[in-house]
Formats: sequence, C-alpha cells, structure tokens
Amino acid sequence: MIFAPHIVIGAAIGAKTQNLGLIIILGLLSHWILDRIPHWDYDISKNVGDFRSGNKNKGLLGLSFKIFADGIIGFLIILIPIIYYHLFNFKSLLFIFLGIFFSVLPDIVLGLILLFSSNGFLKKYFEFHNKYLHNKKEGTPTLFRILMQILITTFSLLVFFV
Repeated sequence: MIFAPHIVIGAAIGAKTQNLGLIIILGLLSHWILDRIPHWDYDISKNVGDFRSGNKNKGLLGLSFKIFADGIIGFLIILIPIIYYHLFNFKSLLFIFLGIFFSVLPDIVLGLILLFSSNGFLKKYFEFHNKYLHNKKEGTPTLFRILMQILITTFSLLVFFV
C-alpha cells in the first residue's frame, strides 16, 4: 500500500493511544491489516533491481520522487487534525510520530533490504513481507484499489477527529 494511508492511521493510533507499547503493536498490526486489503503499490522490485545491477539512476529517481510525494501528502493530511486540535506540544507530536514510524516501519525495512542487503536472513524477511503482509491481488491501480486507499485514509482521519 502507498505510504499516505499508513501515515494517517499511524498518526491516529499515536494520537489516540499515547502508550508506547500499544503504539508499537497497533502500528505494526495496522500495517499488516492495510496491506491485506486489495490495493496497489509501487513497483519497487524492478527499480531497485536496476539500482543493484549498477543502473543507479534508472527508474530509482522517479520511484523516490513518488514515494517522497506520497509521504508529503500523508503528512499534509495529518496536519489537519494537528492544527484543529492544537496538538503542537512535544508529548502529542512524539506519540503521533511514533505511531507513524511503527506503521511504516515494515516498508522502510523492506526498502533498505532491497537496496543494500545480500544477507540471507534479510532476504527471508523480504519473502515473508511479500508472502504474508501483502495481498496477492495488488498490482495496477484500478478504481476499486484507489477507492479502498482513499476510504481507509478518510476513515483513519475520522478516527483522529473522534
């Protein structure tokens, strides 16, 4: 799944629980649940394969831009409840950002593995991530898959406001 839904639900988890243990558990669990819902994602394997084979700039720059823009959109979305509820104190922001961190951590680890690892254990994590975390039906962006991500993001934002 793209980053924005993970960011928004992670922020809602952090804002609502304000308990580090729950944030870790719920953040990681939310990642798994969101990735099990039919969705579309970036084709990182091809672009990272080009990077690892020596074509450092081929496709990776465009992919990096998409992921960066996706992350910025997610952060802009969570600014709405942060501003609305005046959550500018350190404690609230810390829990919100911890929620975000743990909800996107599996994808961060996956990206680092794809870019830099040749370790067998880390490759097993990559296989585990793709086999058990991701829905087998992901792929090209269809209207249904895009609507699912919009609905999840909207629902997470509503949780933030309630």
